[in-house]
Amino acid sequence: MIDNMHTSIHTHSRKRTTIGAIICLIMLFFASPASAQGVAEVWLNKAAEKLRNKGTEITFRIKEEGMRISGKLLMDGNKFVYDTEEMKIWYDGTTQWTLQMRDGYNELYINNPTAEDQQSINPYLLLNNYKENFTITDGGEKSIGGNLTHMVTLKANNDRQEIKNLNIYIASDGMLSLLEIIAPDGHPYKIEIRSMRNGLTFPKSTFTYQSESYSADEVIDLR
Repeated sequence: MIDNMHTSIHTHSRKRTTIGAIICLIMLFFASPASAQGVAEVWLNKAAEKLRNKGTEITFRIKEEGMRISGKLLMDGNKFVYDTEEMKIWYDGTTQWTLQMRDGYNELYINNPTAEDQQSINPYLLLNNYKENFTITDGGEKSIGGNLTHMVTLKANNDRQEIKNLNIYIASDGMLSLLEIIAPDGHPYKIEIRSMRNGLTFPKSTFTYQSESYSADEVIDLR
């Protein structure tokens, strides 16, 4: 039964969970030191300077065919909170709480991610080996919404990656503007970065599930 439940959460929420992890991956990728070896890396480092000071708060909008999701992401190191109307995810570095809200019924899944699970929910798994997993190329100047940006492309080196292709658009001041993602199945996503604040300090409880604030009709503990 536990296996069936585990399959259920991944089948129903894998897409949106992966999107949250993708955002975290990019933010954490930027927040890690990297040696600039070319134009693309210079632009990535420029964006990184915006994210190297304590916690970060990002508001975003995900666009794909038939779906628009607006949400907020809080990050501090390898901890994060992914917050939208349909799903909320808390990850404290060890335990993940996933609250799915459908038709007035809230299901809370709790698990300690395995190495396999972390392929889709732990941004550090790809972060630590991004130079092995991706080929980075410079895409040059591009206009996004009438604003000039610089595009950097990350292309997966193998078919096992959660991200097949990723275009990152960076404004002249180093702020992220847009992420274009191609999943392994060829499905495209666009993530508009609407605002970003860094240098924030979050209480420790921020990254753990708070039952008094978010009730659950059913709790499924997969640990």
